[in-house]
Amino acid sequence: MPAADHPGCIYGEMGMCLRPCQEIVSVEEYSSEVGRVVEFLSTDGRSLAGTIAAARERASQELDFEEAARQHKRFEKVQQVLKLRDELARPGGRVSGVAVTPSIDAASVELWFMVDGYWQAPRRFEVRVESGSSVSLDSRLRELVSSLATSSGTLVEKEDHLALLARWYYASWREGEWLAFDTVDEVPYRRLVRAISRVVAR
Repeated sequence: MPAADHPGCIYGEMGMCLRPCQEIVSVEEYSSEVGRVVEFLSTDGRSLAGTIAAARERASQELDFEEAARQHKRFEKVQQVLKLRDELARPGGRVSGVAVTPSIDAASVELWFMVDGYWQAPRRFEVRVESGSSVSLDSRLRELVSSLATSSGTLVEKEDHLALLARWYYASWREGEWLAFDTVDEVPYRRLVRAISRVVAR
């Protein structure tokens, strides 16, 4: 529980945290900062980068080159942070994608679709093409995705599903590949076909 006598942590001592556990900031101030972080992530950094770029331009026009240089350094730091992000750096309700993992059938893969933070029932996808068939992998994938019956659940279930994704995604032993998309209407089929080919080849 937050308290004025809370011992805090190393991040607070280094000035890298607002120290809400020690009641250094109010609930309103902390909520405001959380909102800024959410906006930063949901806009891919444009909310903060745009503000800093405007301040830099304004300082330059006013011939305040020292302030312009300071804002430029801030802008560069934001760009460096954005380079560190990965495909999971987005609000939980917007995490959608597909995990392509090996199957017990050497000529198939397992496709684990996640839609808006919820895992869907896995689908086995056979890569082997029957002799004489003119149906491409791309077409078969589009048919599979169009037949997906997506489902959701409770907030607790979403937290569990996202935790499972993060555990697999960041694991050193991870098998398979993850492809993110915003909605099932925007599945990157060409990239998905290549990912499937790589997983089967391994």
